[in-house]
Amino acid sequence: MDVAQYLATVDIANYESAEHFWAQLHGLSNKDVVVIARSIFEERQSGRVNTQHSAFFFESIDNTQIFHTVVSPYLSVLLEKLNAIPFPPGDILELGCGAGVAACYLAAKFPEKKVVGVDLFPEVVETAENIARLLKLTNVEFRQAQIAELDLNRTFGSVLSVALREEMSSGRQGSFGYFSAIQEMPEALRAPASHLSRAAARHLSPQGMYFSFERCHDIASLAMWVGELHSAGLAPRLELSEMLAFSSVLTGVEKMPFLVSQHSEEVLDARALLGWRSAGSEDAQSQELNIEKRVYENHAWKIVKATEFGIRDELGDAAARVYLLECDREGLVYFTTNRGAREIIFETSFGGAQILLNKFEHLLGELTYNPSVVDVRGITSL
Repeated sequence: MDVAQYLATVDIANYESAEHFWAQLHGLSNKDVVVIARSIFEERQSGRVNTQHSAFFFESIDNTQIFHTVVSPYLSVLLEKLNAIPFPPGDILELGCGAGVAACYLAAKFPEKKVVGVDLFPEVVETAENIARLLKLTNVEFRQAQIAELDLNRTFGSVLSVALREEMSSGRQGSFGYFSAIQEMPEALRAPASHLSRAAARHLSPQGMYFSFERCHDIASLAMWVGELHSAGLAPRLELSEMLAFSSVLTGVEKMPFLVSQHSEEVLDARALLGWRSAGSEDAQSQELNIEKRVYENHAWKIVKATEFGIRDELGDAAARVYLLECDREGLVYFTTNRGAREIIFETSFGGAQILLNKFEHLLGELTYNPSVVDVRGITSL
């Protein structure tokens, strides 16, 4: 099925840029929608996730058509992927179906299968039902229910979840206790099962496939999601899985793992998962991960100086570290936070750390007087 034609049939808007989106939004006759949308986007920009957002964005077909590709910028990429992969025998369940755009697409693609979509908000379920009627689909059904408590008393050949884990707050979205997501992976892979992973496992047939497309902002949060799957008796098949890249008009390029999991007692180790995440096209790579691999996989770095800054801001407590590192004649000023940021601020290929000492001290001075900094202390290790 042609994805572009399907989205045109549902009349899902496509925006060329952020300016195009805001111009279209401010041109709406209903100014209440404009005010609420701007307020929600400002809240999201500050890093806060609120499940009530979905209720607004998808509470009607009109809102769904306006906002879907903005709040779900991966929509086209996801549908293209679902169009290309072989589905196993059996019906399909989508957990957290939202306005039902993906579920209706699958119902249209597989008229011989029954597709069931479940979402928390009754008004969103009503929108999904209206879209199904618009498309004259008779093989799709939508239900309002809590995913954590869901038990449909049956299994499905395929289960799908899309950007649901973050809304259910089933795990940290990004490493918080460590300054190296790579070092955190072994612990993250031991994460207990979450409401989402248990719901997927509970409704998946013995030979079925669970397709998850979840926001995992660094390698540690990916490892934690895999750990949650392991603890629910599911194992990703990395040979069938893929990192997918897409572009949002508001946030730029993003990358999310499309994992294909099945019932299995197999357990991935950190090395295999890191190798999978590091493979593939350049578009699917993470700049933060590439930087971290360069630093943490080279054990020859010597710490010349390092300082940690305690931070308190609108997102809560966090910490940042600045390192002056040296290896032979190479020098780095390396910045990292336990929220997942990784950046090489300065580097030199000759003269070692001494060449960068003044820049390092200047950066420390700027950070020390930042209003959000509440503590400064020296450290001695990576």
